[in-house]
Amino acid sequence: MESSQQGSKQEGAAGMEPSPPAAASPRGLLKWVAVNFEEIVCAICLTVLVVTISTAVVFRYVLNSPLPWPEELARYALVWLTFIGASLATKRHAHIVVDFAGLFLPERPRLWITLAVHLIAIACLALFVVQGVQVVQKMWVAVSPALSIRVGYVYLSIPLGTALMILHMVRQTTTTVRALRTRGGR
Repeated sequence: MESSQQGSKQEGAAGMEPSPPAAASPRGLLKWVAVNFEEIVCAICLTVLVVTISTAVVFRYVLNSPLPWPEELARYALVWLTFIGASLATKRHAHIVVDFAGLFLPERPRLWITLAVHLIAIACLALFVVQGVQVVQKMWVAVSPALSIRVGYVYLSIPLGTALMILHMVRQTTTTVRALRTRGGR
């Protein structure tokens, strides 16, 4: 098994696009946020998770006065971190893959197998988006007990993260198709 770390653009140390110039236009800033959306959301979710759990520990064990909301907020942040993080891993080609058999194949058959895997993954992810939207619709009326927010917001991470994965898989699939065309793959 291997985790491939391919990147098409030069990225910063954290894998994000270089930060926009200090005097960047609003349009440039919006573009930077769009390009780094998954990184930003994951950083926010991880920060919320750490701060929330730390707060819960301090209030429960130091001040001996547990708060009712930190566990719920941490759980919701973890759900968002999971699905948006999966999209980020897809974007960076960082999911673990089993490629042992493919190492012994010539390039064209390996590209055809990659194309088939991408198409199957896109189909499965599309099904996941549809099911995720249905879950969001069903859970939209429910309200969380401690935070009093609609639970649909929590489950919105499922179709959003999965749709972002589809976008990245489509981009990777077009790259594979281009490679097949330039190498005369039939």
